[in-house]
Amino acid sequence: MATVAAILTVRSEPTDRLARRFAELAAQDLTLDEVVVAAPAEEHPSIKAVAPPDAPFALRLVDNPGGQRSAGLNLAIRAATADLLVRVDARSGLSPAHVAICAAVLDERPEVGVVSGPQIPVAGREDAVSRGIARALANPWALGGATYRRVSGAGPVDTVYLGAFRRHELLEVGGYDDRLVANEDFELCQRYRRKGLTVWLHPEAAVAYEPRTSFGSVAAQYFAFGRSKVSFWRLTGAPAQARQRVALAGATGGVVLAGWVLRRPRRAPGALVVVASALALVDDLGSHRAPVSVGVRAAALCTYPVVWAAWSAGVLDATMRS
Repeated sequence: MATVAAILTVRSEPTDRLARRFAELAAQDLTLDEVVVAAPAEEHPSIKAVAPPDAPFALRLVDNPGGQRSAGLNLAIRAATADLLVRVDARSGLSPAHVAICAAVLDERPEVGVVSGPQIPVAGREDAVSRGIARALANPWALGGATYRRVSGAGPVDTVYLGAFRRHELLEVGGYDDRLVANEDFELCQRYRRKGLTVWLHPEAAVAYEPRTSFGSVAAQYFAFGRSKVSFWRLTGAPAQARQRVALAGATGGVVLAGWVLRRPRRAPGALVVVASALALVDDLGSHRAPVSVGVRAAALCTYPVVWAAWSAGVLDATMRS
Protein backbone atom coordinates (compact mmCIF):
# COMPACT_ATOMS: atom_id res chain seq x y z
CA MET A 1 0.00 0.00 0.00
CA ALA A 2 1.26 3.50 -0.87
CA THR A 3 2.37 5.73 1.97
CA VAL A 4 0.78 9.19 2.24
CA ALA A 5 2.01 12.53 3.57
CA ALA A 6 0.43 15.96 3.92
CA ILE A 7 2.58 18.97 3.03
CA LEU A 8 1.94 22.58 3.95
CA THR A 9 3.65 25.92 4.40
CA VAL A 10 3.06 28.07 7.46
CA ARG A 11 4.00 31.63 8.29
CA SER A 12 2.59 33.64 11.21
CA GLU A 13 -0.58 31.59 11.44
CA PRO A 14 -2.78 31.72 14.56
CA THR A 15 -2.21 28.68 16.74
CA ASP A 16 -5.94 27.88 16.93
CA ARG A 17 -6.12 27.63 13.14
CA LEU A 18 -3.08 25.33 13.06
CA ALA A 19 -4.60 23.20 15.81
CA ARG A 20 -7.74 22.72 13.70
CA ARG A 21 -5.68 21.65 10.68
CA PHE A 22 -3.69 19.12 12.72
CA ALA A 23 -6.90 17.74 14.24
CA GLU A 24 -8.41 17.27 10.76
CA LEU A 25 -5.28 15.53 9.52
CA ALA A 26 -5.27 13.23 12.55
CA ALA A 27 -8.94 12.34 11.91
CA GLN A 28 -8.51 11.21 8.28
CA ASP A 29 -10.15 7.92 7.33
CA LEU A 30 -6.89 6.95 5.63
CA THR A 31 -4.14 7.39 8.20
CA LEU A 32 -1.35 9.72 7.14
CA ASP A 33 2.20 8.47 7.58
CA GLU A 34 3.71 11.93 7.97
CA VAL A 35 2.90 15.62 7.96
CA VAL A 36 5.66 17.87 6.65
CA VAL A 37 5.44 21.56 7.55
CA ALA A 38 7.72 24.19 5.99
CA ALA A 39 7.95 27.24 8.22
CA PRO A 40 10.54 29.75 9.48
CA ALA A 41 12.67 28.08 12.16
CA GLU A 42 11.55 30.52 14.86
CA GLU A 43 7.96 29.28 14.46
CA HIS A 44 8.80 25.59 14.88
CA PRO A 45 8.33 25.49 18.68
CA SER A 46 4.80 26.96 18.50
CA ILE A 47 3.87 24.54 15.69
CA LYS A 48 5.08 21.56 17.71
CA ALA A 49 3.10 22.82 20.71
CA VAL A 50 -0.26 22.64 18.91
CA ALA A 51 0.30 19.27 17.20
CA PRO A 52 -1.72 16.48 18.87
CA PRO A 53 0.63 14.47 21.09
CA ASP A 54 -1.16 11.25 20.13
CA ALA A 55 -1.33 12.00 16.38
CA PRO A 56 -1.05 8.86 14.20
CA PHE A 57 1.43 10.55 11.87
CA ALA A 58 5.04 11.67 12.22
CA LEU A 59 5.44 15.46 12.27
CA ARG A 60 8.43 16.80 10.34
CA LEU A 61 9.37 20.49 10.38
CA VAL A 62 11.48 22.05 7.63
CA ASP A 63 13.07 25.50 7.82
CA ASN A 64 11.64 27.88 5.23
CA PRO A 65 13.51 31.11 6.08
CA GLY A 66 11.69 33.47 3.75
CA GLY A 67 8.28 32.00 4.43
CA GLN A 68 7.45 31.97 0.69
CA ARG A 69 4.77 29.49 -0.31
CA SER A 70 6.24 27.95 -3.49
CA ALA A 71 9.72 27.64 -2.02
CA GLY A 72 8.32 26.14 1.17
CA LEU A 73 6.25 23.58 -0.70
CA ASN A 74 9.32 22.47 -2.63
CA LEU A 75 11.26 22.10 0.62
CA ALA A 76 8.43 19.99 2.05
CA ILE A 77 8.25 17.84 -1.10
CA ARG A 78 11.95 17.07 -0.93
CA ALA A 79 11.80 16.36 2.82
CA ALA A 80 8.83 14.00 2.53
CA THR A 81 9.39 10.28 2.07
CA ALA A 82 5.82 9.12 1.29
CA ASP A 83 4.65 7.90 -2.11
CA LEU A 84 1.64 10.24 -2.27
CA LEU A 85 1.57 13.88 -1.22
CA VAL A 86 -1.56 15.82 -0.28
CA ARG A 87 -1.19 19.58 -0.20
CA VAL A 88 -2.89 21.35 2.70
CA ASP A 89 -3.23 25.06 3.45
CA ALA A 90 -3.58 26.69 6.85
CA ARG A 91 -6.94 28.09 5.72
CA SER A 92 -8.19 24.84 4.19
CA GLY A 93 -10.47 22.39 5.95
CA LEU A 94 -10.40 18.71 4.95
CA SER A 95 -13.26 16.29 5.47
CA PRO A 96 -12.28 12.94 7.04
CA ALA A 97 -12.60 11.25 3.63
CA HIS A 98 -10.48 13.72 1.65
CA VAL A 99 -7.14 11.91 1.76
CA ALA A 100 -8.72 8.49 1.15
CA ILE A 101 -10.63 9.74 -1.90
CA CYS A 102 -7.59 11.42 -3.44
CA ALA A 103 -5.37 8.41 -2.76
CA ALA A 104 -7.93 6.05 -4.32
CA VAL A 105 -8.11 8.11 -7.52
CA LEU A 106 -4.32 8.18 -7.86
CA ASP A 107 -4.15 4.44 -7.16
CA GLU A 108 -6.90 3.44 -9.59
CA ARG A 109 -6.29 5.91 -12.42
CA PRO A 110 -2.66 6.10 -13.59
CA GLU A 111 -3.57 8.76 -16.17
CA VAL A 112 -4.52 11.17 -13.37
CA GLY A 113 -1.58 13.17 -12.06
CA VAL A 114 -3.35 15.69 -9.81
CA VAL A 115 -6.63 15.31 -7.94
CA SER A 116 -8.61 17.39 -5.47
CA GLY A 117 -12.14 18.62 -4.82
CA PRO A 118 -13.98 21.90 -5.29
CA GLN A 119 -13.14 24.83 -3.04
CA ILE A 120 -16.01 25.76 -0.70
CA PRO A 121 -15.57 29.10 1.11
CA VAL A 122 -16.82 28.85 4.69
CA ALA A 123 -16.87 31.79 7.08
CA GLY A 124 -14.32 31.57 9.85
CA ARG A 125 -16.51 33.75 12.08
CA GLU A 126 -20.24 34.20 12.54
CA ASP A 127 -20.47 37.99 12.08
CA ALA A 128 -22.32 39.37 9.04
CA VAL A 129 -19.21 40.67 7.26
CA SER A 130 -17.33 37.36 7.51
CA ARG A 131 -20.37 35.41 6.33
CA GLY A 132 -21.04 37.89 3.52
CA ILE A 133 -17.45 37.66 2.28
CA ALA A 134 -17.65 33.87 2.27
CA ARG A 135 -20.97 34.02 0.39
CA ALA A 136 -19.46 36.29 -2.28
CA LEU A 137 -16.31 34.22 -2.70
CA ALA A 138 -18.43 31.09 -3.11
CA ASN A 139 -20.19 32.69 -6.08
CA PRO A 140 -18.70 31.30 -9.33
CA TRP A 141 -20.29 34.11 -11.32
CA ALA A 142 -18.36 36.66 -9.29
CA LEU A 143 -14.94 35.02 -9.63
CA GLY A 144 -14.83 34.05 -13.27
CA GLY A 145 -16.46 30.64 -13.17
CA ALA A 146 -13.29 28.62 -12.51
CA THR A 147 -14.27 24.93 -12.50
CA TYR A 148 -12.59 24.16 -9.18
CA ARG A 149 -14.93 26.61 -7.48
CA ARG A 150 -18.03 24.74 -8.62
CA VAL A 151 -19.55 21.59 -7.14
CA SER A 152 -20.43 19.40 -10.11
CA GLY A 153 -19.64 15.94 -11.43
CA ALA A 154 -16.18 14.40 -11.41
CA GLY A 155 -14.02 15.08 -14.42
CA PRO A 156 -10.90 16.69 -15.91
CA VAL A 157 -10.28 20.40 -15.24
CA ASP A 158 -7.54 22.93 -15.95
CA THR A 159 -6.52 23.31 -12.30
CA VAL A 160 -7.57 22.38 -8.76
CA TYR A 161 -7.35 23.92 -5.31
CA LEU A 162 -4.42 22.39 -3.36
CA GLY A 163 -4.14 18.90 -4.90
CA ALA A 164 -2.81 15.41 -4.26
CA PHE A 165 0.11 13.99 -6.26
CA ARG A 166 2.45 11.04 -6.69
CA ARG A 167 5.71 12.30 -5.23
CA HIS A 168 7.93 10.94 -8.00
CA GLU A 169 5.84 12.65 -10.70
CA LEU A 170 5.82 15.91 -8.77
CA LEU A 171 9.61 15.80 -8.63
CA GLU A 172 9.83 14.87 -12.32
CA VAL A 173 7.85 17.93 -13.41
CA GLY A 174 10.05 20.16 -11.23
CA GLY A 175 7.76 20.90 -8.30
CA TYR A 176 6.36 24.39 -7.83
CA ASP A 177 7.88 27.42 -9.55
CA ASP A 178 9.80 29.30 -6.84
CA ARG A 179 9.42 32.54 -8.79
CA LEU A 180 5.65 32.61 -8.30
CA VAL A 181 4.11 33.94 -5.10
CA ALA A 182 0.59 33.05 -6.31
CA ASN A 183 -0.96 31.10 -9.21
CA GLU A 184 1.64 28.44 -8.48
CA ASP A 185 -1.00 25.69 -8.44
CA PHE A 186 -2.39 26.70 -11.84
CA GLU A 187 1.07 26.83 -13.39
CA LEU A 188 1.98 23.42 -11.95
CA CYS A 189 -1.23 21.86 -13.28
CA GLN A 190 -0.45 23.16 -16.77
CA ARG A 191 2.90 21.37 -16.69
CA TYR A 192 1.13 18.16 -15.65
CA ARG A 193 -1.28 18.53 -18.57
CA ARG A 194 1.57 19.14 -21.03
CA LYS A 195 3.12 15.94 -19.71
CA GLY A 196 -0.04 14.10 -20.78
CA LEU A 197 -1.47 13.63 -17.28
CA THR A 198 -5.01 14.57 -16.27
CA VAL A 199 -5.94 17.08 -13.58
CA TRP A 200 -9.03 15.60 -11.92
CA LEU A 201 -11.77 17.22 -9.85
CA HIS A 202 -13.68 14.90 -7.50
CA PRO A 203 -16.81 16.44 -5.94
CA GLU A 204 -16.68 14.26 -2.83
CA ALA A 205 -13.20 15.56 -1.99
CA ALA A 206 -14.46 19.11 -1.47
CA VAL A 207 -12.18 21.38 0.56
CA ALA A 208 -13.46 24.11 2.85
CA TYR A 209 -11.66 27.45 2.55
CA GLU A 210 -11.64 30.06 5.31
CA PRO A 211 -11.61 33.52 3.68
CA ARG A 212 -10.34 36.75 5.20
CA THR A 213 -12.82 38.44 7.51
CA SER A 214 -12.63 42.14 6.56
CA PHE A 215 -13.01 44.11 3.34
CA GLY A 216 -9.54 45.59 3.79
CA SER A 217 -7.84 42.20 4.07
CA VAL A 218 -9.79 40.87 1.08
CA ALA A 219 -8.75 43.93 -0.95
CA ALA A 220 -5.10 43.42 -0.01
CA GLN A 221 -5.31 39.73 -0.93
CA TYR A 222 -6.83 40.33 -4.36
CA PHE A 223 -4.54 43.27 -5.10
CA ALA A 224 -1.63 40.87 -4.51
CA PHE A 225 -3.36 38.26 -6.70
CA GLY A 226 -3.63 40.80 -9.51
CA ARG A 227 0.03 41.73 -9.26
CA SER A 228 1.10 38.10 -9.17
CA LYS A 229 -1.09 37.31 -12.19
CA VAL A 230 0.98 39.76 -14.25
CA SER A 231 4.15 38.02 -13.02
CA PHE A 232 2.64 34.70 -14.09
CA TRP A 233 1.81 35.99 -17.57
CA ARG A 234 5.33 37.35 -18.02
CA LEU A 235 7.17 34.32 -16.68
CA THR A 236 5.16 31.74 -18.60
CA GLY A 237 4.16 33.68 -21.68
CA ALA A 238 0.58 32.54 -21.12
CA PRO A 239 -2.16 34.92 -22.32
CA ALA A 240 -4.89 36.24 -20.07
CA GLN A 241 -7.86 33.89 -19.99
CA ALA A 242 -11.25 35.03 -21.26
CA ARG A 243 -12.66 35.44 -17.76
CA GLN A 244 -9.69 37.63 -16.80
CA ARG A 245 -10.13 39.83 -19.87
CA VAL A 246 -13.80 40.21 -18.98
CA ALA A 247 -12.84 41.27 -15.43
CA LEU A 248 -10.42 43.89 -16.75
CA ALA A 249 -13.00 45.16 -19.23
CA GLY A 250 -15.55 45.38 -16.43
CA ALA A 251 -13.14 47.34 -14.26
CA THR A 252 -12.49 49.74 -17.14
CA GLY A 253 -16.24 50.16 -17.57
CA GLY A 254 -16.55 50.89 -13.86
CA VAL A 255 -13.93 53.64 -14.08
CA VAL A 256 -15.71 55.16 -17.09
CA LEU A 257 -19.04 55.03 -15.25
CA ALA A 258 -17.51 56.67 -12.16
CA GLY A 259 -16.06 59.46 -14.31
CA TRP A 260 -19.43 59.97 -16.01
CA VAL A 261 -21.19 60.21 -12.65
CA LEU A 262 -18.64 62.69 -11.29
CA ARG A 263 -19.25 64.95 -14.28
CA ARG A 264 -23.03 64.67 -13.86
CA PRO A 265 -23.67 64.30 -10.10
CA ARG A 266 -27.45 64.52 -10.53
CA ARG A 267 -27.38 61.15 -12.27
CA ALA A 268 -25.57 59.46 -9.38
CA PRO A 269 -28.75 58.03 -7.75
CA GLY A 270 -29.79 56.37 -10.99
CA ALA A 271 -26.30 54.97 -11.54
CA LEU A 272 -26.24 53.59 -8.01
CA VAL A 273 -29.57 51.85 -8.59
CA VAL A 274 -28.24 50.24 -11.77
CA VAL A 275 -25.02 49.10 -10.07
CA ALA A 276 -26.83 47.77 -7.00
CA SER A 277 -29.30 45.90 -9.19
CA ALA A 278 -26.47 44.34 -11.21
CA LEU A 279 -24.69 43.23 -8.03
CA ALA A 280 -27.91 41.79 -6.64
CA LEU A 281 -28.41 39.84 -9.87
CA VAL A 282 -24.88 38.43 -9.67
CA ASP A 283 -25.49 37.46 -6.05
CA ASP A 284 -28.79 35.75 -6.89
CA LEU A 285 -27.33 33.84 -9.85
CA GLY A 286 -24.50 32.41 -7.81
CA SER A 287 -26.17 31.72 -4.48
CA HIS A 288 -28.09 28.49 -4.03
CA ARG A 289 -28.09 28.40 -0.25
CA ALA A 290 -30.72 29.04 2.40
CA PRO A 291 -31.88 32.67 2.78
CA VAL A 292 -29.51 34.94 4.70
CA SER A 293 -29.96 38.09 6.74
CA VAL A 294 -29.96 41.55 5.19
CA GLY A 295 -26.57 42.21 6.80
CA VAL A 296 -24.95 39.14 5.25
CA ARG A 297 -26.39 39.93 1.83
CA ALA A 298 -25.26 43.55 2.07
CA ALA A 299 -21.74 42.42 2.98
CA ALA A 300 -21.72 40.08 -0.02
CA LEU A 301 -22.83 42.90 -2.34
CA CYS A 302 -19.98 45.05 -1.01
CA THR A 303 -17.45 42.24 -1.47
CA TYR A 304 -17.96 41.88 -5.23
CA PRO A 305 -16.70 45.36 -6.22
CA VAL A 306 -13.91 45.13 -3.63
CA VAL A 307 -12.61 41.92 -5.23
CA TRP A 308 -12.97 43.14 -8.82
CA ALA A 309 -11.45 46.57 -8.18
CA ALA A 310 -8.58 45.27 -6.05
CA TRP A 311 -7.62 42.55 -8.55
CA SER A 312 -7.75 44.95 -11.48
CA ALA A 313 -5.76 47.56 -9.56
CA GLY A 314 -3.11 44.93 -8.84
CA VAL A 315 -2.88 44.05 -12.53
CA LEU A 316 -2.59 47.74 -13.45
CA ASP A 317 0.01 48.42 -10.75
CA ALA A 318 2.22 45.53 -11.83
CA THR A 319 1.86 46.45 -15.49
CA MET A 320 2.83 50.10 -14.90
CA ARG A 321 5.86 49.12 -12.81
CA SER A 322 7.39 47.06 -15.63
